[in-house]
Amino acid sequence: MRRGETLPGDGELWRNTRRTALALAFVLVGPSLGQVQKYAGLWGLLLYILLVFGFWISAPRFLRQLRAVGSERWAYGFAIVTGLGLLLLFHILYPLANSGIVGGGSDRDEALNLGARELLQGRCPYHVTTYLGNPIAPLPGGVVLSLPFVALGNSAYQNFFWLAIFFLLARRILREAWRALLLLWSLFAFSPVLWQQIITGSDLPANSIVVLTFSWLVIRAPGKWKLAAALLLGVGLAWRTNFLLLLPLLFALLWQEVGGRAALGLMGLVAGAFGSLVLPFALHAPHGISPFLEQNKFARFDDLVPHASLLVPLAAGGYALVSSRASADVSAFFRKSALVLAFPIVCGLILATLQAGRLDLHLTDYGVSFLFFGGLSCWASLLRALPERGGVLIASPLFARRVTRERSVRHATRPSV
Repeated sequence: MRRGETLPGDGELWRNTRRTALALAFVLVGPSLGQVQKYAGLWGLLLYILLVFGFWISAPRFLRQLRAVGSERWAYGFAIVTGLGLLLLFHILYPLANSGIVGGGSDRDEALNLGARELLQGRCPYHVTTYLGNPIAPLPGGVVLSLPFVALGNSAYQNFFWLAIFFLLARRILREAWRALLLLWSLFAFSPVLWQQIITGSDLPANSIVVLTFSWLVIRAPGKWKLAAALLLGVGLAWRTNFLLLLPLLFALLWQEVGGRAALGLMGLVAGAFGSLVLPFALHAPHGISPFLEQNKFARFDDLVPHASLLVPLAAGGYALVSSRASADVSAFFRKSALVLAFPIVCGLILATLQAGRLDLHLTDYGVSFLFFGGLSCWASLLRALPERGGVLIASPLFARRVTRERSVRHATRPSV
């Protein structure tokens, strides 16, 4: 093929690339709006939005020229250096954050630390409160998954473990370690809330990656490994209730992948693992399990909109059901998951702003729940524009399409993820 020759359909491909770049900008900006507004004010917030969107609007131009900048070994080396750098910053800034000198800290890490220690001593973790007087907010699955890290000294360490898992999963999906590393760097470069979450020991990043990873395993694990993955997903979902909204999407995709009977069986395992963790604690606690009360952030709006604490979750569930009706693949599952997880947050932002009578963005921190889903989906779509030796790579394995010099007609292959 001669230099400069245009392949059939490439014009549409490049137009979609810019659209995907804008979607990625939304994903990166959304979760950080509250933190940026808090520390930089309204003008700083506007500048942040303009800079991020300006960068990603122009991103397709240099993505055309992007080539591998080193071997896979170098990429893994830089990933290790990145992880060690994050650990070093954590050990320096974490004590300052907890002391209130920087940012005010968070009690989410202490909630899991206390809950795990109570559980190890054979007591119900939902009878204790944090140093801020808050009850334990994570569901039992979060407490159980935090046990190894509490044994090491602090539940906050789990973020580093699950970030490493996310890198390896992204490398598997995107086929190259450099692509996964650039995605990880983009998340940290353009989403300052991710820094805040890690430095304060919040469990939101770990929770999101856990659900993403176990969902992918349920979809892609071979044979009987799907059963184990379904059980693990049930444990991961028993952390925060908002991730239950993803079940209709997952069920629809499994129905296409493995058939209705197998899909029902897998969802039964997910529900069984979830119920076996949550129900014993819910029955034991004198007032029910506290996370169901703590995680409903819409009860404060009941005076503004009657029954908002019930209506918003129901509306989000309805949106998830509608989204699951369309045909889906793994990439669509990630993309729709991000949209479904963002839906109740957008509703909360509207209600909070109406209630306060001014722009109130503090709930955007919970957008970390969709950051990794949306980031991975959008990044995979952007890679459809990356050239590769022997042909033009127009998709990651999420899309798995290739045009070779010998064959200029596109053909779709089954995803390898």
